[in-house]
Amino acid sequence: MSTRLYDKLTCAGFLFLLAALLLISFPRSWSLWPLGFFLGVGFVYWIKDLKSNFQHLKSNLWIVLPPIAYFTIHVLNILIQGGSVLMLVDRLMFLLVPIFGLPLFVKLTGKDDVLIFRTFIAGIVLVMIILIVRIVIFVYNLVPEGSTFLKYSLSNNNWFFTSNISVFEHPSYYSMKIMWVLMIFILFHNELNISARTAVMLSVILSVFVFLLASRASIIFWILTVIFFLIRLWRKKVLNPILLILIILPILILAGIAANKITRVNELVNNLNDKIQKENFEWRNIDQRTREWYTAIEIIKEKPLTGIGYVKIKDKLREEYLKNGFDKEAVMPMNAHNQFLEAQMTFGIAGTLSLLWMLLTPLFFRKQLKYPHLAVAFVLLISFFLMFESMFNRQWGIMFFILFYFILSTGTMRKGDDVNNVR
Repeated sequence: MSTRLYDKLTCAGFLFLLAALLLISFPRSWSLWPLGFFLGVGFVYWIKDLKSNFQHLKSNLWIVLPPIAYFTIHVLNILIQGGSVLMLVDRLMFLLVPIFGLPLFVKLTGKDDVLIFRTFIAGIVLVMIILIVRIVIFVYNLVPEGSTFLKYSLSNNNWFFTSNISVFEHPSYYSMKIMWVLMIFILFHNELNISARTAVMLSVILSVFVFLLASRASIIFWILTVIFFLIRLWRKKVLNPILLILIILPILILAGIAANKITRVNELVNNLNDKIQKENFEWRNIDQRTREWYTAIEIIKEKPLTGIGYVKIKDKLREEYLKNGFDKEAVMPMNAHNQFLEAQMTFGIAGTLSLLWMLLTPLFFRKQLKYPHLAVAFVLLISFFLMFESMFNRQWGIMFFILFYFILSTGTMRKGDDVNNVR
């Protein structure tokens, strides 16, 4: 293969990666196509230069092995229980991205990373704009004669929240990606070549959208992120302690008031207050999440070492939901909505250890990474949301995690990259 053709292939692979990140919050199939082409380019690289890419694999084994191990546990579980390999389709990214993506990931430079982050941010903002325009047009067409758009919207504001507004992907997943954008602004703003005014404006608009998406986990993480940002300003002596407190308190109060106006949050608070006042209060029956967590814990108690198994877990969950009188969860049927509980009840100790191996690897090796602060922030973000969602049961969550896992953990700093300012 000529050098010129080789360079074009590398450029094509990079463009496919950018396209996948730009479209990652659009309908799922949109981003799967460019990701497939990206991996296809990586496959060609393996064919072209097996020896060189095998060396890349060996030198990056510390970051490649954890997701492959997590996938391998799925495979072994299915083989042991006699399940269909088609069950692994959604999990294939844990194998394909590390193997076929690696030849391209290791070529990423600091300048490439900047373009990657900017493209991802552009995609998130573009989706937000489309969703806002869509819901405004939709609600406008519902306004009856004799009423106005504003009046109808205020009395039917449920149209502007949660899954009514987030129609491309689950609100929790989209709001998690918004939180990643906010963290990139905080930790990587100088390198993005985006003006402070633009970054602040986008942060405010995206923050409002987090509340519209009404993901309780995202609202909590948003509050923690704002507190972290303000404390960071204080440590840099931009804010003094008194001013820090005067800013944090109003933000917490306003966030609490805004969250309480959201139907999902308000219902949870009222429901919790009602149940706490009863003598026979049970934490397991506070809401859907606690019922799912309680059921998962009960299943874990049955087989704490080996787990129920990937093939049998859905039937076991349904059986346990019915046993506990959780009929709604049984009909759906709902997963554990907690990846840590999900891994333990499905695969036992091996599942938990392989999951923790993936999450902790960027932390243990952070000093070897180009962006240690970003890597730590990403792991904290993912770990937090894994407590409320079984993210690795869906391609939405797997793709987001596995791509940034390698973007942050591989690649090199080349001549011309400002390593001193990289965080």
